[in-house]
Amino acid sequence: MTGISWRLILGSQAALAQASWTGIRLIIGYRALAAGADPVFLGALASSFALPALLAAIPAGRVADRVGGTGMAVIGLLIAAAGTAALLVIPGLPALLIASAIVGLGHLLVIVGHQSFVAHYSTADSRDGAFGALTAAASVGQLVGPPAVTIVASLGAGSSGSLPDTGVGLLVCLAFTLLAAPGYFVLRGPDANLRMKRRLQTRVPSRVRGLVAIPGVWRSLAVSAAVLTTVDLMYAFVPVWATDNGITAPTVGFLLALRAAVSVLSRLGLTRLIGKFGRKALLLTSIAVAALALMALPLVGTFGAIGVMIGLGIGLGIPQPLTMAWVTGLADPSRHGAVLGLRLTTNRFAQISLPLAVGALAAPLGVLGIFWANAAVLLGALAVVAGSDAGKQPGSNHENE
Repeated sequence: MTGISWRLILGSQAALAQASWTGIRLIIGYRALAAGADPVFLGALASSFALPALLAAIPAGRVADRVGGTGMAVIGLLIAAAGTAALLVIPGLPALLIASAIVGLGHLLVIVGHQSFVAHYSTADSRDGAFGALTAAASVGQLVGPPAVTIVASLGAGSSGSLPDTGVGLLVCLAFTLLAAPGYFVLRGPDANLRMKRRLQTRVPSRVRGLVAIPGVWRSLAVSAAVLTTVDLMYAFVPVWATDNGITAPTVGFLLALRAAVSVLSRLGLTRLIGKFGRKALLLTSIAVAALALMALPLVGTFGAIGVMIGLGIGLGIPQPLTMAWVTGLADPSRHGAVLGLRLTTNRFAQISLPLAVGALAAPLGVLGIFWANAAVLLGALAVVAGSDAGKQPGSNHENE
């Protein structure tokens, strides 16, 4: 299978899975509100999505190393479909918590499966670009999913009220998930060949302590967590900035969509950019741009925010695939899935803890304090990259001849 064909098929599967995931995250909130949920329950609902990744990411990565990324991804899609079906047929708020956790587990397995496949199938020289293509496809799904689901769900609601028809919205999400599944039958052949090659290699135990002890791994994990948490903080606190400046919700939606679109574009030419400037230089530049953009956001209005979102699109779009390639390049091929699972665990822990810390420490200072505290987190990541060997590529490509 050529590089273009597997990237296209895997990218299509990733885009459809992400469209379903983001649609579910949005529509389930409406379903909870319709059932009388309060803000405390909505917070618990958000945590129920993230909890499976915190608990199961590393074991899932180990299993992906044994059974293959494509098998893990299709299992995840089927589990996510089951969780979505449960949301459709089982009423009540407790059922929402359980079903959302099932969907979250399925989504985790899809992510681990896709990232493991890319790590195993790409070479050291092409890994950054391959992860860039994967994350660009996921961003396309994030752009398509919410409007597609909400528009169809609103049509389903008709003139019955302002809330969308959540049942119709969930059916759209289920369709996205099921459409993603057949990609397995095309990708399983190359994945099976890779597993056969890896069985001939010496397997290294993938205990967490051993993974963290790999030189450079903790640095890549710290940078990844700082960047990904910034995306969560942005979604959480941009409405606060907008309210303070009298900016409407549709304008906020446009600005966030602009940020996502720029992230997609920034990932499409990664291979050429890395060849010209190197991974470390790109990480340093992009994270610096993101930090400066965050520092500028509290000081600008609507038109200034357009430039800020372009900066954040570049600054938050480029580092994610580079940190994936960075951490997998440090680990033995037999531990790629495990180390990617560790990366997901670290990201989820940061997504839970850092927003609470930033909110508690910086909220008394208002919007300025919140975004500048987030910028300080990115500056810390910048220092970590500066002291690292992120630009070095591993010398062996034996995992993918």
